[in-house]
Amino acid sequence: MDLQLTIFAGPDAGRVCDIGDGQTVIVGRGDKSDFRLADPSVSRIHFELGNRDEEYVISDRGSSSGTFVDGKQIMTGTINLDSVIQIGDTRIRLNKKNKGDYTNSPVNQADVEGVKPLKKLIGTQLGPYELLEIIGKGNNGLVFKARDAEKNRIAAVKVLTPQFTANDEQRQRFVRAMRTMLPIKDPRIVDLYNAGKNGPYCWAAMEYIDGENLSELIERTGIEGMLDWKKVWQIAVDVARALNKGYENKIIHRNVTPANILRRHSDKACLLGDFMLAKALEGTLAQQVTQPGQLLGDIPYMAPERTRANMEVDTRSDLYGLGATCYALLTGRPPVSGDSLVETLSNVRDETPRAPKSYQLAINDLFEGIVMQLLEKNPDNRLQTPSDLIKELVRIGRYQSLDPGF
Repeated sequence: MDLQLTIFAGPDAGRVCDIGDGQTVIVGRGDKSDFRLADPSVSRIHFELGNRDEEYVISDRGSSSGTFVDGKQIMTGTINLDSVIQIGDTRIRLNKKNKGDYTNSPVNQADVEGVKPLKKLIGTQLGPYELLEIIGKGNNGLVFKARDAEKNRIAAVKVLTPQFTANDEQRQRFVRAMRTMLPIKDPRIVDLYNAGKNGPYCWAAMEYIDGENLSELIERTGIEGMLDWKKVWQIAVDVARALNKGYENKIIHRNVTPANILRRHSDKACLLGDFMLAKALEGTLAQQVTQPGQLLGDIPYMAPERTRANMEVDTRSDLYGLGATCYALLTGRPPVSGDSLVETLSNVRDETPRAPKSYQLAINDLFEGIVMQLLEKNPDNRLQTPSDLIKELVRIGRYQSLDPGF
């Protein structure tokens, strides 16, 4: 049976791709794709679709944002005629060839009614928040600078793509996670103001930090020179304080990476963001590192146990993420890397990083020792709690006449 892929939402709406019996089509925005799209949120090679007789098989090809079929994320599986495939801001329907102009059908209009691509939400309102501009992008949504009309203040509002909360169980998980986090307040944790759901969009409103995340800082220092170890020490103190607050409340962050740590311009203080978001998305992208939505850039900061299925993850995994972040700040690179997902995962599990002093001689020996201990492959060999880490950092600071700020 000859089929068509018909795009009915997104930058390429109206385009059609024919698929002959036994043919395989690769869809993406790169020049190696058979069906090349203009959508910038689609990966260069995003997914592959083939058919033989009455069976239709779709496989994600390691995309950065995932492939969703009828609202559920897939890696490889069979799909049905009239199934809706969503990649980035593009929605595609699989239908029989010459079925007609699907973009004018009433069913199609109902499918997309009220579901705007996230970037088109600028100027609209979610709860009391008017979305002003995009200030951040992740693999699970966008962050907007927003105005709180009720309290007359600026906030940062993270809006999840509708796929991440497409069913009742996922929505309830999001609600429970946000309720858990709302009462947790600490000077080194980005304050969660409010959370809710408007139509298909789940959102969380947070304290707006005028600053940059540490990924941006690492990118700059990688060009201008590595960060002085005393500044990295202070960052470690700030984030350890945030993790300790979570630990006291039996909350694990699960995704301590440079992108989730914000450094305020005014006083250079660091705040940890996205607490509980990994828990809120459990069952979608956060469940397994090998799922296609996982950004490759996050993996070098993951504790080895996080890369294995059914392994226990606890506060020691968060401490590893902080150690990996400190390593990158000191050296301009993550502790391990690789040319592919498989190689990177293997190196996270087995490769011992080079000592930071091989890149920056001026690093204090005691502080280097703490960073390397946090990067131990076996969690039992790391510092065991954030309070343990704080004690060691304060001890180093005392010897160097450094003020931890508390």
